[in-house]
Amino acid sequence: MATQTYKIPSSEIPGYSAIYRNNLFKDGTQGSEFSEITTAYELFQHHLAIAPKAEFLGTRKFNPADGSFGAYEWLTTTDVAEYVEEFGSGLDHVFSKYAPNSSYASGQQPLGIFSSNRTEWLLTEFSAFRSRRYSVGVCDSSGVEYSEYIINHAELSVVVCSIDKIPRMLDRIALIPGLRVVISMDRLDCSRPNSVTQAFSAETAGSLLRKRAVELGITLLDMDEVLEMGRATPTTAQPPTPSDMCTMCYSSGTTGAQKGVLIHHDGFINAVRGVHLALRLTDSTYLSFMSLVHCMDRYGIYMLMFGGVRVGFYSGDRARIVDDMQVLRPTVLFAFPLLLNIIHDGMAKATIGARGIKGFLSRVAYRSKQKHLASIGRLSHGLWDRVLFSKVAAKLGGRIKAILSVLQGYGQTETMASGTAQRMGDYTSGHFGIPNPGFDIRLRSKPDIGYLVTDSPCPRGELMMRSKSVFAEYLGEPDKTRETMDGEWLATGDIVQINPTGTISFISRKANYFKVGTGFWLSGERLENIYSQHPLVQSLYVVGAPEYYRAVSIVVPDSAEFIPWARAVANSPAASLEELCNNTTVVQELTQKLRMHAEANGLVIQEQLGAIFIEPMPFREKNSALYTSTLKLKRREAAKFYDEQLKKLFTEVGEFDKPNVPQTVSDVTK
Repeated sequence: MATQTYKIPSSEIPGYSAIYRNNLFKDGTQGSEFSEITTAYELFQHHLAIAPKAEFLGTRKFNPADGSFGAYEWLTTTDVAEYVEEFGSGLDHVFSKYAPNSSYASGQQPLGIFSSNRTEWLLTEFSAFRSRRYSVGVCDSSGVEYSEYIINHAELSVVVCSIDKIPRMLDRIALIPGLRVVISMDRLDCSRPNSVTQAFSAETAGSLLRKRAVELGITLLDMDEVLEMGRATPTTAQPPTPSDMCTMCYSSGTTGAQKGVLIHHDGFINAVRGVHLALRLTDSTYLSFMSLVHCMDRYGIYMLMFGGVRVGFYSGDRARIVDDMQVLRPTVLFAFPLLLNIIHDGMAKATIGARGIKGFLSRVAYRSKQKHLASIGRLSHGLWDRVLFSKVAAKLGGRIKAILSVLQGYGQTETMASGTAQRMGDYTSGHFGIPNPGFDIRLRSKPDIGYLVTDSPCPRGELMMRSKSVFAEYLGEPDKTRETMDGEWLATGDIVQINPTGTISFISRKANYFKVGTGFWLSGERLENIYSQHPLVQSLYVVGAPEYYRAVSIVVPDSAEFIPWARAVANSPAASLEELCNNTTVVQELTQKLRMHAEANGLVIQEQLGAIFIEPMPFREKNSALYTSTLKLKRREAAKFYDEQLKKLFTEVGEFDKPNVPQTVSDVTK
């Protein structure tokens, strides 16, 4: 069986596997291609050179009369370059006049950016790079306290934000005492209406907000005013060096408090150049809708800038993403698995899951196309694409060439989202590809949970990565930085295996393991992935404890499938979703179905759910704090939030060898 990776001879050491590299870059470098690009600012200049008049950043035209969105309106790369020069000059004056003492220890100045994805977000970041500043994304998706934490922790004195963020910041200015300047992306006189400014009038924005800011000692400007400063008195650009800080991204916080991850320019470029060399996508059209605060969306955009890209921003509401796709017609998408699962489930219900002749033909077409792919290795199918799948593809704009996560890859905030990628043309599943050029990987044995690099036929253990893209530090947290590193290797915390083909398969997050009463260590994440495949389940949270023989679960049902099934089980044709979720017979029947599903998927008895609680409301709607801004479930927060229900479930399961119910179930997730 051909391998896609290069195994460095005699690189094994006790407790660690051999070192693996991309087999096209065996020396561990990225070769000489694009070696002249060493900073994100130079990458922007490269894009300007290869596509000066091409459409670059696009926003859908907003109609304030009815709140509708029309076609995309574009700035060319030259338009963007002119804007960056003027706004960058203006920022120089702002910092010099209003925040002269805002430099961090390195001598660089951080610039906060606080808004949903929009053209001005990237314009601000490009402008920061022009004058050797580094960007810090600010968000409030996990509550207003999150944004305040970032502003304080990153020591931000200047923040560029959308107008809707300003009243809240002014209301809580005492909690962010280092903030000196707020720059509105939207005109304070509301003369350029958009979906964000609808709630404001010229009076409330232009007069009251300015007056309030003055009273609080805050300088409030809008981007047009800063642009005018730059036009009136241009400054000389001071581009960054490769060793300068590029950006600080805050980790999503699935296992604890968010950490400020500092990335240098050479590490940033190594990350995005590596995946470009792996995928080589050119002349792309990209829909930006994953939060720019986190690294993955920017990773996609900057990677595509090597080969030329049009970036269209979504219209601000994820419920309109499909409409945005149909208008923009993107060729590349980067998306979190949860969102892709939602899109998949909707399409599956309308096709292979449909009843009658439509469902029958869809299933025949689906199986035929799978066989076609397996036999000749091609995705296209002359008959079924024309009859059926072209209509499905049209839902996403009809031009998609690549979707990451479908084309699987692996990365972390600590590596600027880079690390591995599945090769273009590799249509196999169940793995996340091979190391990107410029990345070394190896495994570290974790005997406490039963994964060893000596396991056969595949070595298993914790994934370790070595690269210039590994982060510089967690800001202000040297102890946590040292804990994350093993010498020059980043310890990712993810348990994986290296397959005979050299590809890497994910097993589970190390922190998501728990021990049950028999001594078995179980992966909650793995169990959730398996149980969530049942058609009656939308999502679920699985947890266990050393005192108890089996795991238990909070289950969110797929209402479209669950309600008719549960009404039949309960013999109650008019029962509401909430009533069905609390019906004892329904709970018992669903528990049994999930156990049968577990057996069919090869789960041992300890992995079969002992008891469940059916939650009628999706986790994100029940409590938005249960999810990170990257749509990952916060397991500790979920354990605390559902502590009462989990204690009852464990009591129902019965004790294994200890007499007492845990005082708080959240203790077992620490």
